[in-house]
Amino acid sequence: MTQVQEKFAIRFGLGAIKAVGFNMMENAAKERKENGDFKDIYDFSERLDPRSINKKSIEALAKAGAFDDLTKNRRQIAESFDILSSYAAQKQEAALSNQMSLFGGLPESESKPELRKVDNWTKAEKLQKEFEAFGFFLNEHPVDDYLPELRKRGVVFSDKLERDELEDNNLIKMAGVVAGSKHRSGSRGRFAYMTISDPFGIFEAMIFDEELITSARDLLVDGSMILIECLVKKDDGGTRILVKEVKKLEEFIKNTKPAEEDFEDIKKQPSRNRDFSGKRNFGGGNEDFESGGLKRFSEINKQESIKQNEQKLYQEKIENLKAKKIFSSVQIIIKERDPIQSVKALLSQRTVPNNFEKFSKVLFCIMRGGKVFKVELSQKYLLDDSDVSKLRSFDKVVDVECL
Repeated sequence: MTQVQEKFAIRFGLGAIKAVGFNMMENAAKERKENGDFKDIYDFSERLDPRSINKKSIEALAKAGAFDDLTKNRRQIAESFDILSSYAAQKQEAALSNQMSLFGGLPESESKPELRKVDNWTKAEKLQKEFEAFGFFLNEHPVDDYLPELRKRGVVFSDKLERDELEDNNLIKMAGVVAGSKHRSGSRGRFAYMTISDPFGIFEAMIFDEELITSARDLLVDGSMILIECLVKKDDGGTRILVKEVKKLEEFIKNTKPAEEDFEDIKKQPSRNRDFSGKRNFGGGNEDFESGGLKRFSEINKQESIKQNEQKLYQEKIENLKAKKIFSSVQIIIKERDPIQSVKALLSQRTVPNNFEKFSKVLFCIMRGGKVFKVELSQKYLLDDSDVSKLRSFDKVVDVECL
């Protein structure tokens, strides 16, 4: 007897893709069930009600790879909505008419319009488009190919943040793809914060150095693969990542000599102390305050300004979170471990500090041998209706119960 090797795959509900409605996908699933698989993209456009389809939904489905069985060129479909829409409208109009076209018998009337002639997205572009559709990298991560090189250069990844294994004032290197960035201007200058994705999760990093924001502006854009040298700060507000340097990922690998073995380059920034002799100790020896210490005093003022901007940014984020309608408890019921990584990728984007007054408690309910085992996650999250809908769409998630 020949043993058939079981194939595993990650599945994601089409209705949960950004800009794609559940009604459209329900209609598509019903049409396919009643009249068979779609033969090509023209057949898909023709058989669905044009009123249920819009440009954003077709672009999102193309970005997600939903049409890969119909054509491999995702970009061609994403940029040909007007052609497909016009074709579908003509076909529907002809179907509703009881009159035969004057040219109905000619082959030209049955010809399909040519889609736009464009090259397909590169691998990096495809992954970025998938991120835009799903909100995370579902199949592959752009940094996956660089992992061996990064580990030999001391890079730390986001799973270490999630496990809370870093200390206050740790100096580290992290790498990932910029998933989003925002720039703000305040009374004390410009500051920015980035959402960065690496193969193990998503984290936020903040920049308060105006010169760095200006010099690295070409790297602080969505889809950019970067290496950041940063400082870990831990206080009552949680763990924050303060960026001290930004480099292009490939240039960092090229210009940094690898070690023979994997390692994590974690250093400790010296703390600044003050003695009582009229001098200040900055971790590198005493300086006379009236001479060289003046420059250091300016640096301290700058750090205090940075901290104020940082607190303002954090407070702005907290106020936005408080406005959401949040479930106090969310139970995710599963039978297998398969969906855990996908669920954790979503949850990593919804974390809040342990002292936050409003939060969702999350439990995994694992069904095995007729018994149910509950595992409560230690981290606190903010989950609303849209988040629960996404959780329910994951393949092999049996149900999600909320309180």
